[in-house]
Amino acid sequence: MCGICGVAYAEPSRPVAPQMLARMAAILRHRGPDSDGFHFAPGIGLGMRRLAIIDAATGDQPIASEDGSIVVVCNGEIYNHVELRQQLAACGHRFRTASDVEVIVHLYEEHGIGFLSLLRGMFGLALWDARRRRLLLARDRLGIKPLHYAITPEGLVFGSEQKALFASGAVLPQPDLQALGQLFSYGRVVGSRTFAFGIRRLLAGHYLVWSDGRADIRQYWDAVFPSRHDYDERTPEGDWAEALRDKLAESVRLHLRSDVPVGSWLSAGIDSSAVTALMSRMLPGPVPSFTLRFDVAAFDELRRHRALDDYPEYRLAGHRIACGRADLERLPRAIWHGEDSLTSGLGIGQMMLAEATAREVKVVLTGEGADEILGGYSWYRTLRLLAPVFGLPLSARRRLAELPMFRRRWPGAAGALAGPREMNFERYARSITHLRGQDRGAAILAPDVLQALRRQGEPDDAPRPPADFATWHPFAQMQYLDLKNRLADTVVLSLDRASMAHSVEARVPFLDHELVELCARIPPRIKMKWLREKSLLRRAMAGVLPEAIRRRRKWPMQLPTDVWLRGELPPFAEAMLSDAALRATGCFDAAGVRALRQRHRSGAENLGQLLSGVLGVQLWHDVFRPGGRGEYRAP
Repeated sequence: MCGICGVAYAEPSRPVAPQMLARMAAILRHRGPDSDGFHFAPGIGLGMRRLAIIDAATGDQPIASEDGSIVVVCNGEIYNHVELRQQLAACGHRFRTASDVEVIVHLYEEHGIGFLSLLRGMFGLALWDARRRRLLLARDRLGIKPLHYAITPEGLVFGSEQKALFASGAVLPQPDLQALGQLFSYGRVVGSRTFAFGIRRLLAGHYLVWSDGRADIRQYWDAVFPSRHDYDERTPEGDWAEALRDKLAESVRLHLRSDVPVGSWLSAGIDSSAVTALMSRMLPGPVPSFTLRFDVAAFDELRRHRALDDYPEYRLAGHRIACGRADLERLPRAIWHGEDSLTSGLGIGQMMLAEATAREVKVVLTGEGADEILGGYSWYRTLRLLAPVFGLPLSARRRLAELPMFRRRWPGAAGALAGPREMNFERYARSITHLRGQDRGAAILAPDVLQALRRQGEPDDAPRPPADFATWHPFAQMQYLDLKNRLADTVVLSLDRASMAHSVEARVPFLDHELVELCARIPPRIKMKWLREKSLLRRAMAGVLPEAIRRRRKWPMQLPTDVWLRGELPPFAEAMLSDAALRATGCFDAAGVRALRQRHRSGAENLGQLLSGVLGVQLWHDVFRPGGRGEYRAP
């Protein structure tokens, strides 16, 4: 696990300044405190910071081919490197290290860019082919590891985090107004766009080739579901459950490959409990587990339920980390690390979890991804319940959406009903919204921002679904949109930034691409029985988990920012939300924000996440913009 960065100039003979690349790598030190490394050649410079997990002795990067013509830096882990190494050695390739990253060099020699389809893991990588004068950037299939780039008149700059690009001086930290609009429409920045103007995310399952001063971006993997009438309906449910359990166990086993101790991030729910229970069967000693608690009872799952570390037979060394109102003081640092994660504040809790984890282990396995691959979120139940209603005309559905039972108590249903009948990004975004008061989001933006957004029009940033998408079952369509949007834009983004803030590698066995592909073939009626989410996973975990955990309903992890924002705020937060600060930033209408704060504090309406977004954007300016207190360094 590392942080990578680099520069490729359009002018092939132009040298890369070592001081600039050193600054870019230094800003990523939290991702890799163990060592650094650089490669310089005419027109190209690669840098990295290393967190030593596999082959600590000889695995420093960059890693080159035998003749030095191919050089790679990689952030991530290649879990099937042992098997790939054996195949490559049989073909005559010689290895100088025991690193998982070295297989990338030799795979490229054998297969060219096609080697990406052979990797089983999480990665953001950069490979320089000196003979072809070609730079390859690539990101893993599910977007678990980040990779950002910017194309400037001088060339291309890239990095694991946006702040590395700021440190290059090639990109200035200016907000992207379209991203600002998305943040207050969807609760997140969508697709390849980032909150920083000029910086893009390389999409999951894509690669970028930079050659002769031009960039060519292509997709090498996508989630594929059968047409709605092409599912295998003859295989018994029990066989599907066994296949799911076996493939998850295989994924956990691969994710445990490490030369350093491994722990788990554990909640009281089935996803992380399933991963942790399987770990406990495979590791010889007690598994260190880390669980987050909150000072507000309604948000603290452990007030109601026992977690797996309460069951002695699983041999867990449980650690409980308490997060309370006073921890709002950590928000500036969370924004600095989170970059695009600006609305939920969840990074505070995850960073506290990572801080405690780092005292014990360097690697943790987590339960992220299960809800996406098995349809575990509440909107899948909503999808099934509303199916008959979508036969009504749009005008009738909009009238239903205005009823209090929908508008106030079931906002996701209200949003879906008022949208298009066909499943597309708009209907999906309406269905999953967690941004309470979303309809007021535009109202708090500054008038000149709104005017600029109207001139620019609505951006089309959401990843496009496959050509046969319309033939899929609606449940599968929703899963695809979850995988391509919310997972990449929010879930794994937040996990990566928070864990790497304290040099902890977070691994996600549910997002092994072979497991994802298996689950895509399972009929929707088996994934959700009646309205019970992840029914098949519950069956698969019979005999693996305690019955109380196996049968427990999903409990979404949320920070109690709604509650905290009704009380006394830290001085920095009051300063950032003052009329003067809001006017200075120029993104928001100060009077509109003040009115929303008053309405939220009075209890008339829950607008906590909307206000969290305002505070997040204000802090982004404070920690990244020139003259702000961050100056590209963590506050």
